Amino acid sequence: MTARSAARRHRDEVGVVLAVHADRPGPFVIGGFVLAWLLFSGLTLINPGESPVLAAAPTVIFALLFGLVLLYVSGERLIVCERGLVLGSVAPGLRPSVIRYEQIVPGSIVPVTGARRYAAQTGTGGFPQSTVRRSVWTRQGLHFVGPSAQEARRHKALLAPLQDPPPRSVDGRWVWFVGTGATRPEQVTAQIAQAAGTCGAVQLAQATSAAPVRELSGNPADAARHLPGLR
Repeated sequence: MTARSAARRHRDEVGVVLAVHADRPGPFVIGGFVLAWLLFSGLTLINPGESPVLAAAPTVIFALLFGLVLLYVSGERLIVCERGLVLGSVAPGLRPSVIRYEQIVPGSIVPVTGARRYAAQTGTGGFPQSTVRRSVWTRQGLHFVGPSAQEARRHKALLAPLQDPPPRSVDGRWVWFVGTGATRPEQVTAQIAQAAGTCGAVQLAQATSAAPVRELSGNPADAARHLPGLR
């Protein structure tokens, strides 16, 4: 599934796609996968199979396995649409979440840098969460307060609810974070502000367009100041 095909599923709700931002792993992460593949393949050559086919089989299998893992970890997308956001993984078998602009708390969307310090600053540790779309290579993104992960999923899921966090905002809602990849987060908030204003979410548009970039410090004492609405 591509990002645009995933968004087309919800076109009646969020409108057409305006921009797609991919939070893919960088060259160092990809290089790590290649080195791991070379290492595992090299170990199999210590005692190779009796025939060339058997000798090459483990190398091919490892290449397929590492390639599949890389495909899934590279699937994170933030799709800005006319009336909402589609965010999450578009890897095969997975479906991203859908959030309309009217479901986002005005004033809570802020562009964020220093995302590697997000876990330390929010006290969430390294545990995966449905509403925090952040990988180890994510350096920048967007923070906002919105609906629950269950409401945003738009489909029934068996394992995903195990990663759903409790509400963590001051008004009992859910805190979201999504990476913007190589695109500066303030550019993405500008896109969202323009789209929200066009579809009638004027308060959200005005607050988002005026939101300054927040550099995370990693200090929990700064959490509420850097991430609006966080309890």
